[in-house]
Amino acid sequence: MYSLLLVDDERLELETLRDYIAWDELGFDRVYTARGGRDGYDKALRLKPDVMITDIHMPVMNGIELAKQLYADGCTTKVIFLTGYDEFEYAKAALQVEAVDYILKPFSFEKIRKAAERVRELLHKEELLKMSVRVYGKKLLCRVIDNDGETGREACRQFLDVCEWDKEEWFGLITTTAGLDDTVIEQVENSLSEVVYSIRGGGGKRCTYFLVRYFVDYRESAERICARLEQLGLHAAVVFYPEKLSVEQLYGTVRYLEGLQEFLFYVPGGTVISSEELKQEIPLTEGEEENREIYGRILREMKELLHTQCPEKKADKLETYLLEYWDQLNKNPRKCFYVLEEMSFFLSELYDACAARKKDADFPGKAELRNDIYRAVNAEALRKLCLEFGLTGIRRLSDRKQEENRRGEYVVSSVKQFVEAHYGDSICLEELAADIGLSPNYVRSLFKESEGITINDWIVEFRMGKACELLRDRRLKVKEISRMVGYENSSYFCSVFARRFGASPNEYRGEILG
Repeated sequence: MYSLLLVDDERLELETLRDYIAWDELGFDRVYTARGGRDGYDKALRLKPDVMITDIHMPVMNGIELAKQLYADGCTTKVIFLTGYDEFEYAKAALQVEAVDYILKPFSFEKIRKAAERVRELLHKEELLKMSVRVYGKKLLCRVIDNDGETGREACRQFLDVCEWDKEEWFGLITTTAGLDDTVIEQVENSLSEVVYSIRGGGGKRCTYFLVRYFVDYRESAERICARLEQLGLHAAVVFYPEKLSVEQLYGTVRYLEGLQEFLFYVPGGTVISSEELKQEIPLTEGEEENREIYGRILREMKELLHTQCPEKKADKLETYLLEYWDQLNKNPRKCFYVLEEMSFFLSELYDACAARKKDADFPGKAELRNDIYRAVNAEALRKLCLEFGLTGIRRLSDRKQEENRRGEYVVSSVKQFVEAHYGDSICLEELAADIGLSPNYVRSLFKESEGITINDWIVEFRMGKACELLRDRRLKVKEISRMVGYENSSYFCSVFARRFGASPNEYRGEILG
């Protein structure tokens, strides 16, 4: 939608033009009016309308003078002239100030509508062209900051040409601790007028660079960017380069700022700092091998903890290891690449341990988890992510183990009670499982994991124990005992009994009872 300014010294004609045309249907949602050329000039400078429809013949300042003065002041408003004077000189003057249309009075509303539609299409095409140039300009700048040599120089030449950028014009350069989403970049760019371009580049595209107008105070601009990121929910540190730069200087300066990302990783979110101050603020520890040994030990202990058999103690121990890891890191800051890799490997193992037991709808996917790790804007954010996910994950492991133990105890108890009540009958596992509301395979699995023996073997053991008790009663025949413990075929019963005790039922009775 566009804005429109109507200018005429005749009140009735001005109100008619304003009220009798559905401007919103033609794409104009803001319609302003001005009485005469001088009032129109003041309002055009203040409101900067997209289109101005003005009468030519007005006292003090006519429409031609109004348009000329606005163009001289750099105003880009599109002008449509209205006049009752059908003379060539007026038309010629209108063309000299680049009017987009010229309508004779008395005008019809249809002519006004057609003129408005034409100028709206012209504005739309110009917007698309500007957008295309801007998008292409960003691509060229990405090539400039990512390529040295002839490729970068050619991109630089194309940018100066396509974007009509003066070779002597400068930038200020500001960057953040991490790559930002396109929506965040767009919102920062749209809300801060000093931001000329915002692009990703270098460092695996983890960095976002804001190119600001060279004449602003860079620290203040960095503070405004930092505050805007805070409003958008991103607690990031922001670093600014203290000198103004030409397009040709961007490549080298971006390489320099890339090297500072390792230091910026340890700067707390919400901090604004210059590139000169940054190295003095965070000295990275030398002796990478010694550091790897320290962190390697802690990570090994954390990983071993995932596979221990004491789930109820895991959360407390894991928290101890994680806090020790970050405590060591605060004392000995290292290149953030190693930290990101270590946390990625550890949390991936934790994810696998959780996923192996049970999927949770609210548990992040492995790819999502890895992306979250590498999107962490600084060590502070990564530490929070690792502690939250690590402790949540390990507690879920513990909870699940305890839940499985409780469920296993319930299944074992239910199976045993069922067998004790029905050992003399034909026992059907499907019936038993249905009785406790679980699948037969799950019942088999839980029972064996808990007791170390299959359900069928346990049933045989239980029946054989009962048979031994019944054999003490000499009044009972073996055939009767066989049926009493669930074996209709007495020969098969004797065979099972002999395998279990190494003697037939009668031999066992003779040895035991004499």
